[in-house]
Amino acid sequence: MASGPVASGTDDPLASRMGEPVASRTAPPPRRVLVAGDWHGNREWAINVLMRVPQLLAGEQKRLVLHLGDFGIWPGAEGRRYLGSVTAVLDTVDAELWFVDGNHEDFVELARMASGGTLPDGRVVVRPNIYHLPRGYRWRWHGRTWLACGGGVSLDKAGRVEGRDWWPQEEITRWEETAIVASGHADVLVCHDCPSGVEHGFPRPPAWWAQADLSRNDAHRERLQRIADAVRPAHLVHGHLHRAYQRSCDFGYGPVEVTGLAADGLLRNFAVLDTELMTWRLRRRGLLDLGARH
Repeated sequence: MASGPVASGTDDPLASRMGEPVASRTAPPPRRVLVAGDWHGNREWAINVLMRVPQLLAGEQKRLVLHLGDFGIWPGAEGRRYLGSVTAVLDTVDAELWFVDGNHEDFVELARMASGGTLPDGRVVVRPNIYHLPRGYRWRWHGRTWLACGGGVSLDKAGRVEGRDWWPQEEITRWEETAIVASGHADVLVCHDCPSGVEHGFPRPPAWWAQADLSRNDAHRERLQRIADAVRPAHLVHGHLHRAYQRSCDFGYGPVEVTGLAADGLLRNFAVLDTELMTWRLRRRGLLDLGARH
C-alpha cells in the first residue's frame, strides 16, 4: 500500500506494503477537500489558510486538507514550532492534513516519524491530525483510486548544505518507480513534481544553479512521466512549480486534467476540490477560485 518516505531499496521495512490492497475506510469519504500547494514551513501563511477551512469546507463531516509537498518538515526549533502551530490550528478548525513530501523536507526526520508512528493503512503519523502520505500510498474515495507520489529536485542545491537544508532522498528512486508501477492503475495522481509531459516555459536559470541539478530535474520529471504513463490517471494535481493553472493534457491514452497550485503568499496556493465530481470551484475559465471572497 505504501512505501517508506525514504525508501531506496528492498531493505525498507515498509517496502512489502507497496502492492497491498487499499484498506477499507469505515468513515465516509469527504465530498470536498481543500488542496494546497507549497507552504515551505511558512507558519503565518499556513495559519492563514487553515483558518479558512470551516468556511471553505462548511458542511463536511470530515474536514481534510490535502497538501502537495514542501509542507514544512524542517529540523530544529523552528520546524517544531511550525508543526506545533499547524496541529493546534487544525484542532481548532476540526480538520486533518495529509501531505506528500516535497523536495524541501527533512527526510531524516520523516524517516524517524515513519519508524515510530505508521498507521495500518500506511500513513505516517506526524502529529495526531497531520499525516505523511509516503510515495506509493493509495486510497479510495468515491470509487476512485488515489495515488500519492511526492518528491522533486532542488534546483538551488548548489546553495544548500546536505543535512541542514538539503537531503538526497528528495528524488523518487528507481525502486520506488518500479514498485509504484507494479501496483497498477490509479485514477488520481497526487504529486509534488510535474511530469515532463506537461509542457512549461521557464526563464533562464540563475548562473549559480549547477547544470547537474538542471539535468537531475529533467530526469526526475521524466521518471514521474513514466509513472503517470504506467498508472494512467485521469486527474493529476501537483505543486513545486509555484504556478497555478489548469490544463488538459494528452499522455497518449486519453485526456488528463492537470492542476497546479502556487506557493505560499499567493491566494492561488489553495483551492477546494469536489472529490466525487472531480471539479474545482472556478471564478472564470482557466483560473482557480480560491475562496478569497467567500
